[in-house]
Amino acid sequence: MKQADDGYFDRQFAYERQHYLANIDFYTWTRHYHLFRDLCALVQGDVLEVGTGDGVLKRCAEPCVRSYTVLDINEKLQPDILGDLSIYDAALAERYDAAVVAEVLEHLPFEKFAACIEHLHRYLRPGGRLFLTLPHRKGHMLVVTPRQRLHAWRFPVGLTSLSEAWNRFVRRKIWIDPHHCWEIGDGRIRRGDVEAVLQRAGFATERFSALPYCDYWVLGKAAR
Repeated sequence: MKQADDGYFDRQFAYERQHYLANIDFYTWTRHYHLFRDLCALVQGDVLEVGTGDGVLKRCAEPCVRSYTVLDINEKLQPDILGDLSIYDAALAERYDAAVVAEVLEHLPFEKFAACIEHLHRYLRPGGRLFLTLPHRKGHMLVVTPRQRLHAWRFPVGLTSLSEAWNRFVRRKIWIDPHHCWEIGDGRIRRGDVEAVLQRAGFATERFSALPYCDYWVLGKAAR
């Protein structure tokens, strides 16, 4: 869903870091928590993060790994590498032990998804891991137990709010973030479509979690 008429969609590629920091919400912090926890537990080597956004994950995880490099298309975020993941960079081949791509690839057309995943596979060393999150358009209900454990339940779009019910059942359209080209559960892209691309690229799922708002994979670079 590209808002081409007024430039709204394209402006997201020129935001400054303060924009992302000012818009951090509960879902973002939840994602950061899972990524930081798993990076610290599973990775000690060289990390590539694609799409730095608010930069929080780098600031938290960088002291725990050998090196932390950011690739981003937005020069205002001052990435270590200014570049486009959909364009292969041979200089990055097998340079990293882990790659982090958190809520990034949905900002590109799904037709580019396979190429991006293939490039990430080639940037990783043998045995490397990909930490990937993608938004999943669902309704959510969160419950915190007295022992401070968070449980999340998901519901089909249209069952948890009147506006979503109107969009889905009357307008016959599932709303997604206007900054996104697609989302899992948008009526066109399914989780199975994403996982088929991951498998073809040579990734094996080590762990999958349905987090609030997004799907989260820890994937290993499988031998071809």
